[in-house]
Amino acid sequence: NFRVFDFCYNFDFFKENPEGIEGSGVVPLGTRLFRARVDLLGQLQNDPERDDGLELEIGLADQLHAEVAAMNRDNFIVRMHLEAVERFQKREAWERLGDQDRQELTQHLAALPSQIETDDVESRLFDLTALKMQLALLEGNQNLFEKQRQRVATVAELLEDKTAIPAVAQQAAYLQAIQTPEFWEGMTLDLLEEMRRRVRGLVPFIDRQKRTVVYSNLKDDILGIRDGEVIPMPRMTGAQYEKKVREYLRGHLDNVVIQRLRTNRPLTPKNLEELQAMLIQIGEEDGEILLSDLLARSQAPSLVHFVRALVGMEREAVQAAFSKFLSDESLSAKQIRFVELIIDQLSENGVIEAKALYEAPFSALHSEGPEALFAGKENVVEGLFGQLEQLAPQVPESPAIQTG
Repeated sequence: NFRVFDFCYNFDFFKENPEGIEGSGVVPLGTRLFRARVDLLGQLQNDPERDDGLELEIGLADQLHAEVAAMNRDNFIVRMHLEAVERFQKREAWERLGDQDRQELTQHLAALPSQIETDDVESRLFDLTALKMQLALLEGNQNLFEKQRQRVATVAELLEDKTAIPAVAQQAAYLQAIQTPEFWEGMTLDLLEEMRRRVRGLVPFIDRQKRTVVYSNLKDDILGIRDGEVIPMPRMTGAQYEKKVREYLRGHLDNVVIQRLRTNRPLTPKNLEELQAMLIQIGEEDGEILLSDLLARSQAPSLVHFVRALVGMEREAVQAAFSKFLSDESLSAKQIRFVELIIDQLSENGVIEAKALYEAPFSALHSEGPEALFAGKENVVEGLFGQLEQLAPQVPESPAIQTG
């Protein structure tokens, strides 16, 4: 015989709360994955024609069975549902799930601890994204599918910066394809499963600070369900649009409007309309919204400033503007270098704010700024600031989309 001293009144608690207490409302990732897999498996078993070759269905059943099989029956929490656990620890129990089975699995077993080995949380989050897309495709939930598709496209874009890693380099062409509308035409459950398998192991390579951009909102709202199986052509994401804009502008430096910007010639209102129309066209039917959002994210004062910052200025034009300083024999080598730095920055970045002259790389020449570097030559300092002001982008009266 032995006695149990219940100093914490556990017996009284479980007498009043035989099922324990509910958590904080934050559903663990493992639970969400388990529930999504059960949901997808159940739908496939009810409509086997949707799974060509049954590979997806078998894979889901194997994964779920392995997770339940790894539940420790000596665990106190597991023992509370021992009968169901023992039943689903047998592989044959997964061959045909009924409504009651799915309810038991999602409401009770999904939250039980399992000793199955798991990998990086980022990979598992991508698994969840793919599962949501597969469910959305089955249910015809256009909004949920598009939301997850944009998340996948962002992942692919971020991974393009990691092609120095051999595993990522092997999938470089595939990652580029994911970002194109053509990739999503005729999308199927099996193609989504292939995408999940090819990309999930790469997601942990994304810089940690950028991962929150992809998975900052883990609770997805159901925005609506429609009948039918066809997912329409997906829209361009903001990240895709920005990439296309950058590529277009840098590939069309000989365009008349861009040339005027690069040589600091003023734009006419018509020039500005043409420039805006070009960028809207890149975004297709969502061009106006995408351009407006891009300008807002860039925090550029105007469309003209934004484009100038991307295309830079022609070096010859900048050198001509600062020629009197370069030819000033009274300036020291360090002072001339300061002027050359201004030319370098304007040629590369198109725009320099006055405060930038007090920061790196200019501060490397004198930590106290141009006034200290050009001590006794106030006219030179005033001339440099005046020239910067003259080279600032000139904004004509603009059409609707102009500032961020």
